[in-house]
Amino acid sequence: MIIRKYAGSDERVLLKRIRAELGADAVILHTSFRKSAGLWRWLRRDRVEILAGGGFKIVKDYPNAVSAPSTQIRRAPSPDEEAIRREINEIKSMITRQNELLQHERRFQGCPEELAGEYLALAERLSESLAQKLIRRIVEMLPPQELKNRTVVRQALRGALRDLIRCADGIALRPGECARVAMIGPTGVGKTTTIAKLMAVYATKYGKDVAVVTNDTYRLAATEQIKRVAAILGVPVRVCPGPDEIRQAVEEFARKDLVLLDTAGRSQKHAARVEELCRALEAARPHETHLVVSLTAHPDTTAEVIRNFSSCAFDRIVLTKLDEAVKIGVVLDVLSRVQKELSFVTTGQEIPRDIEIADSGRIASLILGEESA
Repeated sequence: MIIRKYAGSDERVLLKRIRAELGADAVILHTSFRKSAGLWRWLRRDRVEILAGGGFKIVKDYPNAVSAPSTQIRRAPSPDEEAIRREINEIKSMITRQNELLQHERRFQGCPEELAGEYLALAERLSESLAQKLIRRIVEMLPPQELKNRTVVRQALRGALRDLIRCADGIALRPGECARVAMIGPTGVGKTTTIAKLMAVYATKYGKDVAVVTNDTYRLAATEQIKRVAAILGVPVRVCPGPDEIRQAVEEFARKDLVLLDTAGRSQKHAARVEELCRALEAARPHETHLVVSLTAHPDTTAEVIRNFSSCAFDRIVLTKLDEAVKIGVVLDVLSRVQKELSFVTTGQEIPRDIEIADSGRIASLILGEESA
């Protein structure tokens, strides 16, 4: 089974090509005609687009088949019928996707093929609005003749993406004094695992004297995870149920290079719980507060998290589960909702390997499909 899109200015030429490539049994699934328009309408003649398929299995009726009475119990489908159903669903999905791509193309009809190709690639990884915004930016940056050079277009896109991704250089250590850094966010985004990774990285790779304060007394597993990693590294941990205990622990660790505060997960929907978190932060007096956001969350949920945790005055963002994200470009969707810098990105569960200091060039390459998570 093959489904392909054919486009050109001569319908007869396209039909001959379809017959030659897909065979005499090729099926025309969709045909559309359009006149060139837009800023580059002088670059193209009127176009015809044909969505065609070939290699389909033809299901014949069995000559002795008899319809079962409606009162009989329906029999389970045979393996052949299941295979046919799966194939039909696959065809439907492919046709739907091809039609979506055609709709995307029409938004930039008349533009050079190279630019349209980059737009389609972006639309696979970004929201449609961000993909359009980037392409319009490229159109404004480059002269018309360079828009037909895909290498130049790709370089311009990479630069535009880097400009949109604001990054901090991890944690800003404070020579000669203790840097206090808090991690906040909803339940299940990976705060505790991120704390464990940072503890290991700064204690081993950077050779810093690290301590951990946690008030996540709601989940026993979270505290145990921190304690296990800390025991291996020789890092002291204090479990602090309330603000008074947090204040005492911070004073105890005042001579450390870095104190990491692991907070209990709080639902963005419960204002009282978020306010409780704010009181814990007031006791800790962190120099940096990082909001931890999962890239697997729906953009609307992320927007709600950012909005409702803003009362905690966070100044950095950590993006987790990059390796599980369906669309890597959701990074930009997150950052476009708040004027904060990105500090870290996590790419898996392994400690301490699967964490990176945020780098705009690396993230731009991921969005463009030039690197993998």
